[in-house]
Amino acid sequence: MTWIKFAIWLLGIYTIYYAALIFWDYLRTKRGDTESDKHELTFVEDILPVKSPIDEVSASGKESAVAFSGGVSLKQLFNLAREESVEYIKSVSF
Repeated sequence: MTWIKFAIWLLGIYTIYYAALIFWDYLRTKRGDTESDKHELTFVEDILPVKSPIDEVSASGKESAVAFSGGVSLKQLFNLAREESVEYIKSVSF
């Protein structure tokens, strides 16, 4: 038996196996289509809102030195690095 024959036999066996599994699933779902046969799990949790510690810090009046202005493009990031507005630890080629 050559490797090609072996691969073809193996491919055929796997094809038949998976086709049989698909066919078996198809037969099982066709048989039990009634509404009472379907099982559905539902979970209900009583979740109470919790005050986050971030809200408490900002409400206490402590301001951070870091200002967040949103995302910047790569070109703006390099400009900020040139102006030494951002701290970077590795060398950046401009």
